[in-house]
Amino acid sequence: MKIFREMVRNTAMGVQSIEDMLDYIECDKLKNLVLSQKEVLEDFYQKAASELGEKELENAKTNPMQRMMLKAGVKMNAGINNKPTHLASMLIDGYNMGIESVQKCINELARDGVDVPDVARDLMKVYDKNIKALRAYL
Repeated sequence: MKIFREMVRNTAMGVQSIEDMLDYIECDKLKNLVLSQKEVLEDFYQKAASELGEKELENAKTNPMQRMMLKAGVKMNAGINNKPTHLASMLIDGYNMGIESVQKCINELARDGVDVPDVARDLMKVYDKNIKALRAYL
């Protein structure tokens, strides 16, 4: 199902972004928050991945070029400015991109009369919760 592919892609990118950013986070409180958010994203990744076959899972993952570009973007952006406000803003931007793409899939399913899995709605709630927690660092 398309929603599970989108969730796998989204959560994998989120986890990778966090991993790429960790070395730049000097504030222990922010680092702990981000690590806990990473764990939750990994759980959602596993839930969505378990709904896909091997070939579907492979197709849902980002390719090496995309991962390299993401890593370079994080490195450049966080390397220039590693203040908690900037890092929190970067993470919020990432969550907003995730919200947009997952919500599009949810809306497509709803328009087609297909039941939206609860796990997709739960992921949207987690994205919102993560953004709210990061706002404290802006």
